Amino acid sequence: MNEQLSKLLNQKSFHIIILVAIVFILLVMLGFFLLRYSVEGETNMPFILSKISIISSAEGIDNPEQIEGNKWNFTINQNNDIYLYIEKNANYEKVEAIENVTIKNIVMTKKNEKGTLKTYKPNAENPNVIFKNAEESAVETITYNVEENADVKNLKITNQGGIIAFRFANEGIAQYIANDEEINHNDLLKKAQITQDQLQSNIQFDLIIQLKSGKTFQTTITLDLPMEGVIETGTKSQEFTDTEKYIFKRIKQ
Repeated sequence: MNEQLSKLLNQKSFHIIILVAIVFILLVMLGFFLLRYSVEGETNMPFILSKISIISSAEGIDNPEQIEGNKWNFTINQNNDIYLYIEKNANYEKVEAIENVTIKNIVMTKKNEKGTLKTYKPNAENPNVIFKNAEESAVETITYNVEENADVKNLKITNQGGIIAFRFANEGIAQYIANDEEINHNDLLKKAQITQDQLQSNIQFDLIIQLKSGKTFQTTITLDLPMEGVIETGTKSQEFTDTEKYIFKRIKQ
């Protein structure tokens, strides 16, 4: 019996079978790890997306053309100001620092043909507002760099986090011409008889956090806009803290 076992162990085919079995087990383990990573992503990020805050609003832009018998001539925009909160993960024990945070690969879609979709960075020139729908502020990519003090309008965060902001606008969705004594911009969508379905749009973008250590993490965020109720009130805000659904993956060691 021992002689037969010894003979079997010395056979080349037996060694090949054992090697194939080991490789197969390693491949299965690797496949399981990759599948789990594709579902769960990074389970202990150095920095986290803690909250998304959205403010949907209506805006009336004065048209220079005067319409006889009417006092007002507005082009109506519907703006969505998006704020992303990046914070240090309290459960992460190692020391890390942010190099920059970028929003890129922006894809915008809408259900209705009304309006034109654009994205804007904060406007640093006007001290009274954070955003202005101007060509010089239109962007396809936004990068916040690290400074000692955070400054949303000037695209600055600290190396331990901060707020990333940009505007997703649906411009020129309607024109409102009237001779009302006064106009409240919060009533413009309602006065122009715009429906929620006509405003419905979607934005998808990649959020990328690059660390000074060279590690880089990325997730894809999809938002349906505007917030429900903006037609009735003119301004509607909402905060989302269920950010665990956005899976970060490491794209650079």
